[in-house]
Amino acid sequence: MIDNVSGDGSLDMLAAEFPDVGVVANPVRLGFGANHNQVVRRLLADGSARYLLVLNDDTELAPQAVTRMVAALDRHPDLAAVVPSVVDGNGRPAATRLAYPSVRSWLRADRFDITELPDPEGWLQGSCLLLRVDALRQVGGFDEQFFLFYEDVDLSRRLVQAGWGLGVCPEATVVHHGHATVLRPELVRATYRQGHRSRYLYVRKHLGPRQAALLSALGRAVLLARAVKLRLEWARTRQPDTRDRARHLLDLARSDPRRPLAHEADQLRRSPAQKLK
Repeated sequence: MIDNVSGDGSLDMLAAEFPDVGVVANPVRLGFGANHNQVVRRLLADGSARYLLVLNDDTELAPQAVTRMVAALDRHPDLAAVVPSVVDGNGRPAATRLAYPSVRSWLRADRFDITELPDPEGWLQGSCLLLRVDALRQVGGFDEQFFLFYEDVDLSRRLVQAGWGLGVCPEATVVHHGHATVLRPELVRATYRQGHRSRYLYVRKHLGPRQAALLSALGRAVLLARAVKLRLEWARTRQPDTRDRARHLLDLARSDPRRPLAHEADQLRRSPAQKLK
């Protein structure tokens, strides 16, 4: 159990009711990748497992889902990872593989709020992801510069670059209640800023710093133009949702993704973890 500075008595409860559970109590709140890497390092060091299951807290596994995913990796030793079929809370199918981010997708997202599109050759979405430990040993774990978001995109890309395949196990199913945690009202503002920051870091890493800086400037200009347009519309209609949307876009336009967010800077200063490639 990785305790991410819970502060709600979780550690006391674990000690009293589950004394056999090993606990790592972080001194500072770490990001998704850094927390998972604390488990990855142990598996790489002791060789105690063939596979690692990454499973978000807003998911529900169907019966036999993990067993079927393990069987899929056993049958296909060339695959580094598989994902199951994904459905939302209403049972509607969701994308399991998405196109890798590009210049076009960045500008499309900032202009129309359309994110990466489904792509059978794309990255594996990380809400439920079974990883081969031998592949992680080759490429390393999650890149900890991504506090949240895009760490699964980056890992998929590195695995493919190392010669591994990625796959989908359609006979396994998981229900993903999309972003049920990070879109709580008190977290929405930070979540969107984090998404833009992580996207910038991904493009800087894989497409280069100049490309990332240029796209950041263009994207913020697009967001600002949209905010101004909505503000003018609000002045005419006085619709509260129009005003709120304008404020949201203006906040994103003002947020420079080149600058670390406060929690990222805290992790970099105080995290005991070391980066894995």
